[in-house]
Amino acid sequence: MDPDKHYLRLILDLDNTLTHTHATVTPEMKTLLVSLRCDIVVVSTHTTAVMQGQLDGLPCYLLGQHGNEARNGDDILWRDVLTKEERAEIMTHIRSLPRTWAVPDENDLVDDRGCTISYSLYGHHAPSEDKQRFDPDQAIRIGLLAQHPFHSERIEVKIGGTTTLDYIKKRHTKGFNIARLCTYKSWNIDTCLYIGDMLYPGGNDETVIGIVDTQSVSGPDDTMHILTLLKK
Repeated sequence: MDPDKHYLRLILDLDNTLTHTHATVTPEMKTLLVSLRCDIVVVSTHTTAVMQGQLDGLPCYLLGQHGNEARNGDDILWRDVLTKEERAEIMTHIRSLPRTWAVPDENDLVDDRGCTISYSLYGHHAPSEDKQRFDPDQAIRIGLLAQHPFHSERIEVKIGGTTTLDYIKKRHTKGFNIARLCTYKSWNIDTCLYIGDMLYPGGNDETVIGIVDTQSVSGPDDTMHILTLLKK
């Protein structure tokens, strides 16, 4: 983030940046964002339908499923749906990954969201505290991918959230889709700032680095602090 810049567009990750995981945006955060009087873009691994519930009517552009599902209000800007062949390729890799731990619900591991497939090693709807403890340093997921790499000409896999591996169309990352939106809207990338909690190497926000200015945060409270500074 450049403290001397006046940003016209703020692009924010959702879980653990704008809200806590799966939580609804607080009234304080919503009020602060609206008061900034700039274009707001929210990016998430979730579908835009889930995002809308979490954002409680916040006026913004939605980039769901790593940005492969883009909406502005009721208008769908684009939606890059996985093909039958791509889904089969992903599921073959998921089935190849060994598991030596118990999970709360065997039917809660694979979530086909249309444009992405998200595989949770522990469970998408497991208690948040249990998920946070399961793989806090990503060592389990990094080890799995190192031992069982995913080779594909069409699909790539990213570490996401607290327990997930996210399969997306190759190069259709958050960074790619943010650049895509800027082109679509004819926005100058120098007027955009991205705020996220996973900008570190291997994080699912890392691909945004070099596309627009970025600011790393540790959670919603930190985001509130950064947004307050931008308002001054």
